[in-house]
Amino acid sequence: MLISVIVPVYNVERYLRQCLDSLINQTYNELEVIMVDDGSKDSSGKICDEYSEKYDSFKVVHKENAGLGMARNTGFEHIKGEYVTFVDSDDYLEPDCIATLYNELRNKDVDMCKGGFKRVIDSGKIVSNRIYDNELFQGEKAKKEMLPRMIGSSSTKHDSIEMCVWGALYNTKPIFEHNLRFPSERELISEDLVFNIDYMQYANGACTIDKAGYNYRVNLGSLSTSYRKDRFEASKYFYLEMHKKLMDLGYDNDTELRLKRMFFIYIKMSIKQENGHLKDMPFKTNLSNIGKICRDETVCDVIGHYPTNFLGFKQRLFLTLIDKKMVLCLFLFSFLKII
Repeated sequence: MLISVIVPVYNVERYLRQCLDSLINQTYNELEVIMVDDGSKDSSGKICDEYSEKYDSFKVVHKENAGLGMARNTGFEHIKGEYVTFVDSDDYLEPDCIATLYNELRNKDVDMCKGGFKRVIDSGKIVSNRIYDNELFQGEKAKKEMLPRMIGSSSTKHDSIEMCVWGALYNTKPIFEHNLRFPSERELISEDLVFNIDYMQYANGACTIDKAGYNYRVNLGSLSTSYRKDRFEASKYFYLEMHKKLMDLGYDNDTELRLKRMFFIYIKMSIKQENGHLKDMPFKTNLSNIGKICRDETVCDVIGHYPTNFLGFKQRLFLTLIDKKMVLCLFLFSFLKII
């Protein structure tokens, strides 16, 4: 059974060979690798050409830069496999990663299988693991039980499943039958979640496994950790769009609370970035940016309608500081990593 691997590539010459070599070394042999060079300005495109010329199962597509989501969509135009998986070009796989996902998916007769992952640094040292339980979500349970957990944890416990599409294997039939595609992360900051919401509406089932064959490279310059001037506005827009989408699909109050809890994480990221760039902007500007977040109507409404009494102490403290508009405390506590 042919499995397609879509690898979006953009300015990753330092890591790309390790990523591609990990695909060559997979124990599952029926693979095609679609490398989508998204307008790289370094030697990444030439490295893709090299692998394409050397290995028949590797194909490269060069395109103008349009972002991760659009690169994956370009990959969809070229794949031939019955299944597809995604690998970011600065990450790499354990040799049995794809075989394990495939065997579990086939044995459980579902459309999607999601494994755990390891966070690694450049030296190869593992800094953390994310391991899931072996769980099966048959039929409607995929969209009614698994998907809400991909949106975020419930208000009473930590039971989330990462929304990322990497580290998972998908049957391509729902993708092509329903013309599913990724939005641009330049419009919606979590394109993976949008894709998974759409995919789960048509999946015949899904599963999680207690294996972690995906190595996610911790990169301090990544999209999630670099300063983004419009991060809060982009996060709020994403929350509002996902709220409308999920309500239109008929999801319940529990799912809505999970989305709100995810929004709190994005708010924390928006505040956190204001304490790490003092050399780049005046202190007053940092405080002003945090103040705007605290006074935002959507933020006030979400906090006001969330059962915060179920949260842990640090989470309750964080939301209380926002609710009370205690801007300086938010700055200091975030800087000191108290919240």
